[in-house]
Amino acid sequence: MRRGLLCLVVCGGIGLAGCGGEAQPPAAQGQTAGQTPLEATAAEPEVPGVNAVEAAKLPSVQVAVTATPEQVVQTFLDAMKQGDIATKAALLTQKAREETARENFEINPQSAANAQYEVRPAEYLPENPHGAHVTSVWTEAYPDGTITYDVVWVLRRQAEGWRIAGMAIELVPGQPPAFLNFEDAADMAKKYSEAMAASQPPAAEVAAQPIEAAAPGNSRVIER
Repeated sequence: MRRGLLCLVVCGGIGLAGCGGEAQPPAAQGQTAGQTPLEATAAEPEVPGVNAVEAAKLPSVQVAVTATPEQVVQTFLDAMKQGDIATKAALLTQKAREETARENFEINPQSAANAQYEVRPAEYLPENPHGAHVTSVWTEAYPDGTITYDVVWVLRRQAEGWRIAGMAIELVPGQPPAFLNFEDAADMAKKYSEAMAASQPPAAEVAAQPIEAAAPGNSRVIER
């Protein structure tokens, strides 16, 4: 399951319940994106968060009303890299902030300082002049390689300018991207939980693992 970027956006940026125990990619256990192996020897302490409505009141990067969808997404991704909770919250739609706050979702400061990203040209929706999609490619580096995420950001134009209403991302490898609607917290949590369940190995496979590990001549390492 796509976890690194998803934790930064949905878990760290939106505060989806149940994200706190998310495992990182195998090579990054105990390590956040952007850390060196030496820096990752000690886990960072968990910092209490605030909801998106309160976070948006904190000092943040100012984005002009005339900013393009691409500029908004670029500023949002910069805020993700820096762990800037105020800017992340401010660039959500008002409804997304209110909905996640109503569901008691918190924004927790996380960062991925060494991550790289590319923002592609926006696609404006012909049937909706106030809607746009922006695709980004986010890359995180780990000691054993890199992980790349293709994300489609869904934006809506409001009085203060373009703001992010949701994202489409591949939650389970091999399956079509799922749309996580930040303006519908219950549906977002449901899809995330379903993807988590789908990414787990079948119970029969889990039950068989100790037997396989103990079989004579079986040198396969069972990852926990």
